[in-house]
Amino acid sequence: MDKRNHFLDFFRFIAAVGIILVHIKFRGALGSVFASVGLWGVAFFAVISGYACHGDNREVMSAKILKRLRRTAVTTALTLFCYAVFSFFFMKNLDQADLWIQGFTDPWSYLRMVIFGDFDFFYAGTFWYLAALIYSYVIFYFLVRFNHKKLIYILTPVTLILRIIVDTYVRSFYVSWHMSANWLIGVLPMMLLGYVIADQKERLEKISVSFLISGSVLSAAAVMTASCVKLFGFDFSQVFIILCAAFVFITGIRKPDLYICKPIAYLGKEDSLYIYLIHVIVILLLRNILSCLPASKNALCWLLPAASVIFSVLTARLISLAIKAARNIFAKS
Repeated sequence: MDKRNHFLDFFRFIAAVGIILVHIKFRGALGSVFASVGLWGVAFFAVISGYACHGDNREVMSAKILKRLRRTAVTTALTLFCYAVFSFFFMKNLDQADLWIQGFTDPWSYLRMVIFGDFDFFYAGTFWYLAALIYSYVIFYFLVRFNHKKLIYILTPVTLILRIIVDTYVRSFYVSWHMSANWLIGVLPMMLLGYVIADQKERLEKISVSFLISGSVLSAAAVMTASCVKLFGFDFSQVFIILCAAFVFITGIRKPDLYICKPIAYLGKEDSLYIYLIHVIVILLLRNILSCLPASKNALCWLLPAASVIFSVLTARLISLAIKAARNIFAKS
């Protein structure tokens, strides 16, 4: 995307907030609906990453993919370091420092981190996505560098079908979420889809915007319905998540200047990454603070998710402002 896409920026923010509500849910059907937005958000972000890997000059694009790979790796390393430090003091405060030490001295912990992106033992489980993104960029580098476009078109339907099967199994039978939260199932299929969308952009521009908007609304409704109503005991929401991510994204590349809400689009552009990076720490701290309040357990179940969204957004805004100020200082020096 050559210029700022205000439509997609709006949905970046929605996706980031949805991801928070996957990890700290409201009660009942409302919790399932908001969590489905977060699951869609993960797919949506991966489509954006895949779209950005497409270009006419494969040498230029492979260099850009390497740049994205390095930037993601640095972000992942810094964030995981911060979470490791935070988790030590947090667990020490809970008299669980021994568990922290045990996790970091267990060789199997490092195998899980490398193979599965499993950082659960120091509260960084959500960063499986960053690890999966790194692996996917490595694969994309070779696919683009050596011009394997035909292979991309073969891999896209195969991996999407695999994603649907595995994710449906995980969400229907409540097995380990790491089976679907990895590079092969969670990120690569949607990145491949994003690349194909970029490659077919001229054809997709012939689709009417009204059809794309209708498809976005109907598929979003289907995602939310499927997340609450399990047909024959199966959660088929993944099918509609893929469709909704594609419809919304294609609408965005057709109407990049469409503002749904200008302030939200601005926050999506500036802060969506920081919201994702910081929200688990915010949730953990708020859970400790709010548990001390003289409120009923039911009230806290509603208060904690709402407070987590508000304070994650506010904290991300402060981080964004601090980074901008630091850049300005270094630019002047």
